[in-house]
Amino acid sequence: MLLNFYRKIVRTVYAKYAPIRANKARQALNRKKRAGYNLNYSQGSISTTEIAKQLKKANILPSDTVFVRISLSAAMAFEGGVKAFLKELMDYFTPDGTLVMSSYTFNKSPILFLADNPLFDPKTSIDQLNLVSELFRRTAGVLRSIHPTHSVCAFGKNAEWIVAEHHNSSNCYGPNSPFARMYALEAKELSIGVYPTSISFHYIEQFVPKNIPGYHDLETPIMCRLLIDKKEINTPFNDTDAFAFYKANYDIFTGTDAQPQKFFFGQTLDFYSLDLHKQLNAMKKLVQQKKYWHTEPSKLKNFFLKKIVKPMILLAFFNKKNGILYPDKEPTS
Repeated sequence: MLLNFYRKIVRTVYAKYAPIRANKARQALNRKKRAGYNLNYSQGSISTTEIAKQLKKANILPSDTVFVRISLSAAMAFEGGVKAFLKELMDYFTPDGTLVMSSYTFNKSPILFLADNPLFDPKTSIDQLNLVSELFRRTAGVLRSIHPTHSVCAFGKNAEWIVAEHHNSSNCYGPNSPFARMYALEAKELSIGVYPTSISFHYIEQFVPKNIPGYHDLETPIMCRLLIDKKEINTPFNDTDAFAFYKANYDIFTGTDAQPQKFFFGQTLDFYSLDLHKQLNAMKKLVQQKKYWHTEPSKLKNFFLKKIVKPMILLAFFNKKNGILYPDKEPTS
């Protein structure tokens, strides 16, 4: 009875906090725009012939495996819009290359998303973060990995191998994940019209000590629902522990292989490319030198988040049994 009352109070407070979270997201987007990223581009102003020409200049070859992130406005800047952009990009990597995009299903903190007890269906679960990659997911010939929050979609020569065993990797970026397989293929990463963040920023965490500032996984996995071959299964997955506050210092990458290279489609649409394998090795070297790209600006705030907020949230939304967190909510399809 007391636990149910506690959960009702915490969930009510969390629900009322939604407008504040939405405002913070808008502020973050505005900061990126002031920094020159996620801008609004003129629709149809760039010829699709620019794609192959500029990718070759950036040393991104038709035989490469490439992870791409792009804003909707950037994709719409090409003649014919998103569909024409995707077709030209897919044609570029046919038949020897592989094109990969994210297909993330969470629309809030992944932990709180999983607290809703959703069912992940690789055929119908919608990409909540990017309309371009969602349209890519729906394109004929594109394959999708099975993961409750961080699935990816792939097209081309190595697509089947990349997505095959994501559900067998309890950690999102673990050994069987598409991310690990992209590193094995020495893939490249392409950021078009967006801030050049990298999957390396999370992938590297498994190689650094736990006391180093960074977004490590929760110590306790969360039981998730997946639809595989039309059969629902329940499997525990480790999720990123978001109860921490860090400040990024990506200037530390300057002059190393972790620094992305800048190019342009047309006169205004910038894009950044890098070699994931080289970037990861450069970041490992920085760790060896005790140089880190995350800092902890407030130890007090992080103590509050880790020792007070996290236990409160986990108790309010999950039941812990045999070392696994179970969502305290009826299943949603």
